[in-house]
Amino acid sequence: MKVNTDPKIIDEVLSRGVEDVIVKEDLRKEMLSGRQLKIYLGTDPTGGDLHIGHAVIHKKLKDFQDLGHKVTLLVGDFTVLVGDHSDKDDQRIEVSRKIIEDNMKTYKEQFAKSVDISQVDLRYNSEWLSPLNFNDVIELAKVFTLQQMSERDAFQKRVKEGKPVGFDELLYPLMQGYDAYALKTDIQIGATDQTFNMQAGRKVMEHFNIKPQNIVAMRFLVGSDGRKMGKSLKNYIPIFSSAFEKFSGIMAIVDEIIIDYFTLLTRVPLSEIAEMKSSLEAKSVNPRDLKLKLAFEVAKSFHGEKEATSAMQEFKNVVQDKGLPDEIQETDLNGEMSPVDFLVDSGLVSSKSEAKRLIEQGGVELNGTKLNNTENVDFKSGDVVRSGKKGFIKVK
Repeated sequence: MKVNTDPKIIDEVLSRGVEDVIVKEDLRKEMLSGRQLKIYLGTDPTGGDLHIGHAVIHKKLKDFQDLGHKVTLLVGDFTVLVGDHSDKDDQRIEVSRKIIEDNMKTYKEQFAKSVDISQVDLRYNSEWLSPLNFNDVIELAKVFTLQQMSERDAFQKRVKEGKPVGFDELLYPLMQGYDAYALKTDIQIGATDQTFNMQAGRKVMEHFNIKPQNIVAMRFLVGSDGRKMGKSLKNYIPIFSSAFEKFSGIMAIVDEIIIDYFTLLTRVPLSEIAEMKSSLEAKSVNPRDLKLKLAFEVAKSFHGEKEATSAMQEFKNVVQDKGLPDEIQETDLNGEMSPVDFLVDSGLVSSKSEAKRLIEQGGVELNGTKLNNTENVDFKSGDVVRSGKKGFIKVK
């Protein structure tokens, strides 16, 4: 594949959603040279479900693919046994080999939503880390100082709080640094919390007298409520969610992050996004209209235009016009029971406390009528229960 050396496109790839590039002048020169570069993303498969925040990096990898460069997905099947503590407040629990394998099955499927996986090299770092002996590790450790390893913010915080910092945790940057050397990579990409580890790759490569990799550190996508995205805060959208769920999730974000979401999650031209930003600041456009466009673009990027169009139509029908979705999940639950138990047992909500909260807030309806209390209800065949704006279930 011929490498695209258009300076304008290269500059956008190196700036859109990017927090930092190390070393930008060198990387830009390399990309203008026409040489096919090797860029890699490392992942420790500690969890099977990814969210759209992870997709920000995946979409940047696709940008590099579109320019003609080679992408490698590196599975940290060895490093995951130690765990990366870049942004963690506690020691991590060891992950078994079976969990690693199970998580990778779904990871690749989610990764493929944004990246052309048929053009991706899949590697496992146990390939080169497992054969190292203790003397090799000692020699590698000489590349770094204790001060460098212990200056991490997460470690400093734990020390001040009297929490333990395992010596094995200090070895993680060494291993990730060795990954870069083993791959003979040109570029490593990651979120800003990985900058230290990616810098370790540069030091190890220099130690072995090869050209150090350049680094692309991506900005974080904040959660739908403007806070840091996290599963515990329930302010994220899973990659495995449907087009309708993504569309609805985007429509629920706070207005302040609309422009960031356009920049990080879509490939709408930056000039057009700048106009949107000016319109928002001038209050000459309704934020909701921009969210509709954003929701469509995000759904399209993951599911295609046809499904995105269907999601938009269903959103207008279900949420705006308060109609019913075309397809409704069914349940065998029937008879007299508490609506709290019905919501939990049917799977509409995950806990009784959440069910009670929804009922108290007027967020639960039975056949279009709000349930105002938790007293028993006689659920009959054909009844439709609505939980929140998009949760529906029908009694068989």
